[in-house]
Amino acid sequence: MEEQIPASNFPPTQPGITPEQLEQLKARAREAAVMQVYQQQQQQPIPLGRPPEQVVYVKRPLTVAEIILMLALSCGIVLGGQFIFNIAANTLPRIEIKVK
Repeated sequence: MEEQIPASNFPPTQPGITPEQLEQLKARAREAAVMQVYQQQQQQPIPLGRPPEQVVYVKRPLTVAEIILMLALSCGIVLGGQFIFNIAANTLPRIEIKVK
């Protein structure tokens, strides 16, 4: 049954790297990354008091879904207003209140 289980896809590790060497490689990579970021900041300093990126507004055409949604909402608002006006104009005057 064990013969049917495929071997794991992990790459073989190099036998010459010890955990201490791995930690040293990580430390060197971390220092190199910090130096790279530091050099980039020296080349392009960020001005104080202003954000580094500007917000750009882009006009875009409406999608079909947005047009259908606006049509449905506008029809609903108009028909709802007519329904409320119909109740106020025709139904409310017919209601009688009798005092006993």
